[in-house]
Order: sequence, then structure tokens, then C-alpha cells
Amino acid sequence: MQQLREDREYTFFKMTMSTCPQCLKVLPAQVVFQDNRVFFLKHCPEHGASRSMVSEDAQYYQNAFRYIRRGSKPLEFSTAVKEGCPTDCGLCPSHQQHTCLPIVEVTDHCNLECPICIVDNQYSKHMTPDEFASIVELLIRTEGTLETITLSGGEPTAHPEFWALVKKAQRPEIGRVSVVTNGIRIAKSKKFVEELKANDVYVILQFDGFDDDVQRAIRGVPLMDMKWKALEHLAEFDVSTQLAFVPARGVNEHQLGDAVRLMLERDHILSLLIQPVARTGHGGANFPIDPMDRLTIPGVISAIDEQTRGLVARQDFIPLPCSHPLCVSLTYLLKLNDGSYLPFPRFIDMDKHLDLFQQTATLEPGAKVESALQQAIVDLWSAAGEVPDCDKIVQAMRRALLEMFPARETSRKELIAISERQAKTIFIHHYMDRHDFDLERLMKCCHHYPQLDGRIMPACGFNMFHRGAALPQPQAASQVMRFHANKDRPLVFD
Repeated sequence: MQQLREDREYTFFKMTMSTCPQCLKVLPAQVVFQDNRVFFLKHCPEHGASRSMVSEDAQYYQNAFRYIRRGSKPLEFSTAVKEGCPTDCGLCPSHQQHTCLPIVEVTDHCNLECPICIVDNQYSKHMTPDEFASIVELLIRTEGTLETITLSGGEPTAHPEFWALVKKAQRPEIGRVSVVTNGIRIAKSKKFVEELKANDVYVILQFDGFDDDVQRAIRGVPLMDMKWKALEHLAEFDVSTQLAFVPARGVNEHQLGDAVRLMLERDHILSLLIQPVARTGHGGANFPIDPMDRLTIPGVISAIDEQTRGLVARQDFIPLPCSHPLCVSLTYLLKLNDGSYLPFPRFIDMDKHLDLFQQTATLEPGAKVESALQQAIVDLWSAAGEVPDCDKIVQAMRRALLEMFPARETSRKELIAISERQAKTIFIHHYMDRHDFDLERLMKCCHHYPQLDGRIMPACGFNMFHRGAALPQPQAASQVMRFHANKDRPLVFD
């Protein structure tokens, strides 16, 4: 009797390099499709086989590779190629993208103990203004000009010389200074917010949900009153704001649609950053994530589509071309003259006009974007009968062009301020961890942490291999205990 062969339960797609979830050893991983999901199959010589789900939509995962684009080199590299990625960070000549978004951790002090925190607060150091100035010089030397530089931590507003740091970053080569904050100081001090406005600081406000149960789960304490007060103060002084939302399966993903609506309703909120929780750092490394059922980029997109009832839909998002296409998905929403918003892919062929999509919170006021917008208007006129509300869209785009590219001489800083009011942006950025680490993604990362020793570290490589996240899991747990022992450390606000 002939013996019949059995088909495998999955479809093999390709190979990559990932990590053992126990010891972080870099090892080969099979990328496979099963039930329209994507999994990594790995085998560690010491810890055996492991399996992790890395995308909730195999079709999205496969289609994303259509958006691969060549990277750009920095003006100079900081390290040499010796042992290979991820050991040589960075940036070494093997890295495939320059620094689009530099994040500087100016302090490791914080006034919260967030269960999802991806860093390791040691309570040991505030970066001095001179040290920060050296970071700024490093970035200008390697990049020439920057759209933005972001102050992070810890809690950067807790830095005793916060304003000195801001002043050091206000250079003609840097378009904007941003700060990532939990908003506590903003909620407590109108004077502080007034100074943020006076110094043109762009605020990235952690805003992970709309009730205290969610706040406890994500940030450790009930913060809703503080969050609403922070938004009230930011609105009062018209401070340009981005909401940063960290969703987790079964915790707050049901409030993603509310976050989108909040962004669209408030004039000073210009963008929404969504970062699904990752298992790195003193908090995130121990956050209860099921590696076989976690929230990924296509899951976020589906939730937004369903919860906004198509106001922002699945087809409105595309992978960000300048990074690895599996790292970021985004959409721009054009402000129409009646105050409503319409996603760009509804009226622009994005495959043709990819220059519009960049790792920035605004439409970059440069020649490529100007040309793309002008051509998009021509395309709209030629297809006027096929695009609903074509006249309204063309009027809005012509207004945006006239305001973004005035005939008078205008500074880069002023152009960015003008551009950010023409369209709003939704970013979905997926940090990697020990379960879903993908070496090819790391090599195209454009989201970097500059270091005082002159290295510029790709974000996920830094989080996983170059600080406390690289500790074995039992040791990572001890980091949490150390943090809780320091939770009552006082912070002084103006």
C-alpha cells in the first residue's frame, strides 16, 4: 500500500535572523505563513525550539516588501564593521539608513513606574548641558540638517536643567525640538507650558487610553485627570502636540478609535503615534504579552478601521518607505477648507507619490514634496469624474502648497511650523523584542539613540542588546524590583 505524504501546516516564505527568547543569541529563523498570520520558527542550541507570531496579517506582511527603497548614508559613520550586526552598532557602514529621528535620553530619572516602560531607569544620571551639546554636534556632523531632535528619558521634564538643554538644541540645522513626556509637569504648571510655546517645543504626550483602569495597567497609576489637564494647558497655549499611544492586547486596543477622533477634534494635536507594547526594559520585559497572540501593525490598522467606522480605513495606511517597511505604517490626512480631514490615499496614487511619506510628523516642506503635491493636483484634474469631492480636495491642496511654499524668503523652522498645520499624521511604529526581533529590520532602522561615546544606536538594537533588556529574564525581573525600591524618590517641579 502506497504511503501518502502529508503537507506541512504552514507555508515557508523566507529566512531571516532573530533571537532566542531566553538567551538573546542571534540565530536563523524561518518566516512562515499559517492561517493568514506570520510566525518565526527558531531553534536555539541551548534552549531548543521556539515559535512567535510576528504579524496578524500575512498578506500585509508580504505586500509590505513592495515599499522597500534604497537607504541613505550618513555624512560619516561612527563605528567600523568588525563582528557584524547587531554587535557593531553604530552606525557602521553595514547599516542601511541614516538617522531620520534621533532620540536623546537626557535623564534616567522618572516620576512614574510604567509597567510598559521599554528603558531601564537607574536613577543615576542627568545628562549635563555640555554633554547634550556634544550629542547635538555629533548629529549635525553626521547628518548636516535634522527635521527634529527629541528629548526623552526617563522623564525629560524632570531634568533640573531642561531649558538649558532646549537652548542647546535650538540650532539653524535643526528644524524642531521635541520632548516625550508623561505630562505631569505640563498638567501642574501653566508657566512651564507657556515656556514650551515660547521656545517652539513640540510635545509628544503619552496618552494611552481614556479611563483610569487603562492608565493603571499601562502607566501604573490613575492619570486621567492629569492627562486631561495637560491637554487643556497645551490647547490653551496652542502647543503643537503629538499623542503617543501604547496599545496592548486585551488592555486598551478598544480605545484606538477614540484616540484617532481626539486627534482630529483638537487643532493643536497634529499627529498620533501608536507603538504596540514591546517586551524590553524594566517594565516591558515583564509585561504579560503572549508571543503567539500579540498586537501588531495590521491589528492596529484593523482596530482603527473598525472603531472609526472607516473614517480612517485599512487602505489608508502604507508602510513607511524610508525605514524597513515592516517597522512603520502611516497615513497623512489633508485638512480640507471646511475643517474636516481626508486620508491622502483616497485621492493620491501613493505608489506614484511615495516622496510624500517620510519619517516626520509633518509634510516636509522640500522640493520633492512640492513636486509630488503639484503632480497630484494635475492627476486629480485629469480624473475629476472618478474622485469624490475633487474640487474640495484640489482647493485644499492648492491652499497647502501656497502656504507651505511662500514666495517670500522663509526659514526652515517657519516652514515646518506652517507645514504641520496642513495635514495630520497617524504613525504605527512597532518596536521589536526578544520574540519578534528581525535582523533585516534592524539594519534599515532610521530611529536612533545617539550616545556620548560617539555611537549612534538603532533603537531596537539599543533596547535589546546594549542596555538592561539584554539581561536574562530572571535578572530583568530584578530590575523591576530595584525600580520599585526607588519609587518614592522625590522630583522637584517649578
